[in-house]
Amino acid sequence: MSTSSNTPDGGSSGLRLALDAMGTRFELLIASDGPAHDLRAAGEEALDVICDWHNRLSAFDKGSIVNLINQHAGERAVRVDRDMLDLLIACSKWDEETGGVFDIALGSLMSQLGFRGQAGSNSTPAFGMSYLEINEEESAVFVTHPEVRLDFGAVAKGWAIDEACRVLQELGVTNALLHGGTSTAKAIGSRPDGQPWQVRTDAETDAPVVFLTDSALSVSAPRGRLNEAGQGHVIDPRTGEPTRGAQLGGAAVYSAAESDAWSTALLVLGERPGSMRDEIASILHTPAGEWSLGGASAPDVFRGGSTDQKV
Repeated sequence: MSTSSNTPDGGSSGLRLALDAMGTRFELLIASDGPAHDLRAAGEEALDVICDWHNRLSAFDKGSIVNLINQHAGERAVRVDRDMLDLLIACSKWDEETGGVFDIALGSLMSQLGFRGQAGSNSTPAFGMSYLEINEEESAVFVTHPEVRLDFGAVAKGWAIDEACRVLQELGVTNALLHGGTSTAKAIGSRPDGQPWQVRTDAETDAPVVFLTDSALSVSAPRGRLNEAGQGHVIDPRTGEPTRGAQLGGAAVYSAAESDAWSTALLVLGERPGSMRDEIASILHTPAGEWSLGGASAPDVFRGGSTDQKV
């Protein structure tokens, strides 16, 4: 994902801030009017939110809540705060809506396949959301199988971006673009000239340009990270193997976290499922190299490229 060749902020350089977290670089462009000191303070507070979620969701940090949940897999439930509970509930919802192809309980499988360091044994470990119990009344989560590990890699950036944008809006920012690496971006309002923010789904292809106003985009591609066998890091929970087929899946909707979930699902499925709400715009780069679009807003969101055909 990249910003379009058009000036992204409609002619003004704006305030730019950046942060390295979650294995990528987050970049924030604030183009709102207001005192520079206030805008910078708002931007820094938003990036602090991303840093906080990095610390919470890192499976490698021994002090993170995710590591604590994984350590007690098969033993006992772990109490979590309201924000973490909301994330778990949302992930459970998206798992159901996608037919199980978005799954945050693939950590042991990711390790076994060599995406978390050296590959493990040839035996397939237990994995999947069916081993996850969420107790809303007790604000607790229990991973019921000792081998299962949670991994929020497919949704962490989107969730952190949503939370950071919420803070920006609470602090009066009305025009901004925040993206995490090459996969997830969210627009607050429009550019100062009133036009949508523009990003490209894939800078190396003839991909359509994406136009965002108060919306988010996420793209998933198997080539984003490879193991020693050259396999892509996006796993099909139905088979336990890296997904094959589509070259890229993308989704645009208000929530960056939800767009993360659906872009993963689209890549795994290779087609737009009937369970996908019409308000979510989708894009797929097929094995044949064609671009296919879906959703009521797709013609407005995805423009140009090799095809504007809606499916």
